[in-house]
Amino acid sequence: MQERLEEVAKTGGLAVSTEQQLLDYNAKHPDTTLAALVPATGAPTLNYPIAVTEPANDRHADAKRSGEVLAERLSGDRGREALAAAGFRGPDFAPLQGNGVGAVEALTVNDLTAFDTAMRRYAVLALPSRMLAVLDVSGSMKFSAGPTTRVGLLSQAIDNGLPLFPENAQIGLWAFSIDKGGPGQDWKELLPIRTLGEKVGDKTQRQLLADEGHGLDALVGGGTGLYDTARAAFRKVQSTYDPHYINSVVIITDGSNEDPNGISLEQLLATLKKEQDPARPVVLITLGITEDADATVLKQISDATPGAGSRVARNADEIPNIVIDLIKARTTAR
Repeated sequence: MQERLEEVAKTGGLAVSTEQQLLDYNAKHPDTTLAALVPATGAPTLNYPIAVTEPANDRHADAKRSGEVLAERLSGDRGREALAAAGFRGPDFAPLQGNGVGAVEALTVNDLTAFDTAMRRYAVLALPSRMLAVLDVSGSMKFSAGPTTRVGLLSQAIDNGLPLFPENAQIGLWAFSIDKGGPGQDWKELLPIRTLGEKVGDKTQRQLLADEGHGLDALVGGGTGLYDTARAAFRKVQSTYDPHYINSVVIITDGSNEDPNGISLEQLLATLKKEQDPARPVVLITLGITEDADATVLKQISDATPGAGSRVARNADEIPNIVIDLIKARTTAR
């Protein structure tokens, strides 16, 4: 939580915090005092039970007695004063004297399962996204898609999707088709992963992403080098992993792999499963454009990384919302 409060202090936004954590942070950072907002409907309370973890042997009784003594001392006047000084309220939930957020209506949680689910989802979604967007620019992306082309859908999706991400989100951009990055390399980095609010020259990363989106049409050509690109993107995000973010790769394509000189699907899936590191989890999300996309293969690729998902989009409006939904769906893997 301290890390999340530090992020809010740097870039703005909101974070859920206990009263004690906020007081502790403000005391340690007097130059960046954060303000508290308490819901008018009230807030849940936390308790801190003393648990005896010593196995049932000769030391168990001693540990239990020590816990009882500690609880007794903390319940006394001096103990309550010490807890209040550290930012903790007493069992009566009375406001801290001269500090804290004042009177708060205590909410009673009746459905613990729903509460646990909500807290788990918040714990994941509170982390900002760090994403490498990998876009298909093979020749078929010139095909018509309603009033525009398939690559036109991507350009529109970038315009529609960028406003959905906060300033502290990190996004990079690759384009791919066979040999797009030179002989034997099917991917080309258009922009490295940066925070959206970061200035590069006279523009922010957000503005640069929009500019690149408008220029995708000029990159279209060649076959679809899907498998080599997916492996390279996964390795790139994993090698630059940031524990303060949810790290993901989002691949958007309209077809299936056409590179005869690249790795096979079996080799790609084996690599994704073998190189997945629980200490550096990377979610690989796949999104098909139109019905020509090989939805079965895309799902296999996503399924090789825990918490990922795969869908097919049929218009530009669907693309950013699907990406957001799939990123949110990572809560199932936590």
